[in-house]
Amino acid sequence: MSRMKPIYAAFFFLAFAVSAFAQNRLVLGGRAVIMVADAVYLFPGAGEKVIAIAGADQGLGSFLSVIDPGYINKPVLDRNAGVEAYAALKPDTIILKSTMKKSLGPNLDALGLRQLYVDLETPEDYYRDLRRLGSFLGAQGRGEEIVGYYQEKVRSVQRTVRIQGQVEGQGQNPQSLPKVLLVQGGSSVQGAFEAPPASWMQTKLVEMAGGTPVWTKANPGAGWASINAEQIVAWNPDYVFVVDYRSDSRLAARAFAAQPALGGVEAVKKGRVFGFPQDYYSWDQPDVRWILGLEWLARKLYPQEFAGSSMMDSAQEFFRFMYRMDKNTFDQAILPRLAGDF
Repeated sequence: MSRMKPIYAAFFFLAFAVSAFAQNRLVLGGRAVIMVADAVYLFPGAGEKVIAIAGADQGLGSFLSVIDPGYINKPVLDRNAGVEAYAALKPDTIILKSTMKKSLGPNLDALGLRQLYVDLETPEDYYRDLRRLGSFLGAQGRGEEIVGYYQEKVRSVQRTVRIQGQVEGQGQNPQSLPKVLLVQGGSSVQGAFEAPPASWMQTKLVEMAGGTPVWTKANPGAGWASINAEQIVAWNPDYVFVVDYRSDSRLAARAFAAQPALGGVEAVKKGRVFGFPQDYYSWDQPDVRWILGLEWLARKLYPQEFAGSSMMDSAQEFFRFMYRMDKNTFDQAILPRLAGDF
């Protein structure tokens, strides 16, 4: 899945007026479609207008089957489907990540197929794109409500870990903050780990949670970069967070901590190597769940500041607010899938 920083910012929103009819047959396509779909389904009734979706299973199941009763009957597009597959569905609008604009846009334009592009890569992208999705779907109030939820949660986390001054440029010195390494595990090569680029959501979450990402100078690029044990030892992080998109991240975290070459790393010595939480999708990526990943990171870095409150309560609140999910559905559909070091 690509998490490359989008370069087509000019294509956030449709440049034409969209009638009520033009919103009745929506197709959610392209790569990274889970981010698109999870955002669209935040708006009540939007799922009923979705007639087809590209593959929305990263390897742990499809969340849409929980929130859309009709999902099982909707066609599943290949994430790399060509324009003919989209045209055959006779959509009113196709919603895609902006990274798909260059490869699909010209040919979709040639067929007269309307497109809506969203970025959904950083918190700022989310605020902007959720407002625009709200306008597109005729639900501006809901868009503002969701943005307000995210912004208040970010403020709450940062107040709790007392780094608001740092965020505003007048507080703690980053040198005094915990040194953090976030890596992707689960590689087919045993002992191989990768770090994300400096611009990606994973890096931003570490910074927003009050940590200092140690890997940024090693990967200023556009994709996950391999790192070796020698680099990790030199960084000597205080905490290590391991993500895995296809299996329980605790296994990848244990594999990291078990490497003999890393036995002297501070995080390993102190038992601070954690698997990033998951349900159907991992909470580290630029999916709607990024706000849960932010709070979880802050709780791990500053556990004493969160004493008396529960991450489980926050997760239940998230799914209730975002998807109108009652406790019974949460207990049956989400709770059994919570994995990683939740």
